[in-house]
Amino acid sequence: MIKLIAADMDGTLLDSQKRLPPALPALLAELAAAGIRFAAASGRQYYTLEAQLAPCGGEILYLAENGTMVFEHGAPVFLDPIAEEDWRDAVRLLRCIPGACPILCCPDTAYFEDGDPEFLENAGLYYVRRRRVDDLLAVKAKVCKIAVYDLRGAEHNSFAAVRGRLGPQLHAVLSGEKWIDLMGGSSKGTALTALQERLGILPEETMAFGDYLNDREMMDACFYSCAMKNAHPALAARCRFIVGGNDENGVVAAIREMVLGTDGFAVREVPFGGAEYARILELRDGVLRRPLGLSLFEEDLSGEKDCRHIAALRGEQVAGTMQLLPAPDRPGAMRMRQVAVAEDCRGQGLGRKMLDFAAKLAVWEGFSAITVHARETAAGFYRKTGFVQTGPGFLEVGIPHLPIELTLKV
Repeated sequence: MIKLIAADMDGTLLDSQKRLPPALPALLAELAAAGIRFAAASGRQYYTLEAQLAPCGGEILYLAENGTMVFEHGAPVFLDPIAEEDWRDAVRLLRCIPGACPILCCPDTAYFEDGDPEFLENAGLYYVRRRRVDDLLAVKAKVCKIAVYDLRGAEHNSFAAVRGRLGPQLHAVLSGEKWIDLMGGSSKGTALTALQERLGILPEETMAFGDYLNDREMMDACFYSCAMKNAHPALAARCRFIVGGNDENGVVAAIREMVLGTDGFAVREVPFGGAEYARILELRDGVLRRPLGLSLFEEDLSGEKDCRHIAALRGEQVAGTMQLLPAPDRPGAMRMRQVAVAEDCRGQGLGRKMLDFAAKLAVWEGFSAITVHARETAAGFYRKTGFVQTGPGFLEVGIPHLPIELTLKV
């Protein structure tokens, strides 16, 4: 069961006009009713995030400043300050980079010294609590992150300039076209892990959404790692799922499909070996094995750790399931197998829902087709959904089967 969802803001939850999804307040209410916590995970300041999300209501968690601070109920529950000597050395280095405008990010406010109009406009978008000072080196505060707005473009200017020149306790991450962040050992990933430990939630019970390189570690900290369609290619390659873009309300749509469900059923992949996987096995045994006088639990299932296990869920009930793995005899295709739907849930479109999800998953993984060894009695369903027969029928476990294939729209 998914118990915690974290979403990046810019390029992820916010559309290209920096607007929240209109359906977000209702979605957060549904998540809260289901006992699922929601966290905003951003490079933004906590006070900016809180002001932006306050109209949505609910008890939102905040992984602020790229994970160097975590807030719950308005108070910091995790901070990772940078050693004073390290942040001062970094400020001195940044002063030597043309176009680099540093901001000291502290739990109570943010400090800056530059007065460039472009910088001031953009700093105001992300730091509602901010204070201009004459000299950043004179600041006496706990600094958790140094944000840098780069007037010349971050990746090829300030990011390139600081690489290899920071102390061993600091690292730089790209957080936007004109932003980099300098931090200690923290990231959105370490913050998410700290939050999981605080709440008693496992990585396989956690979902995260992101679009940029500062989201990479957060994806590594959960099973349900979701890159937006508009994500940086390097982030997309790191994620298990690709969802709709930020201008398509991709976060909301994915949560509705995989967590809350539509028409009473959620469809998602479930991790091998967990409680939901155990319920998948019970369903498969009851539908596919016991009618033949066989037992699934007498089979060697160790190879299933390399499969993708898709389930249609109604609450904690596994109402339907199917399995995906690369087809051993068909390069470029995934093999779908072990398809089963609970008897009391048939006739409600679960097969089509799971197939649609499987098709998206296969395309995300770079496959162009799905193959199935279908029972002849189920061939009508597959034909209606676009499958075509690719060879003669055969017997499998004593039952007539047909080899069929679906060409995917890549």
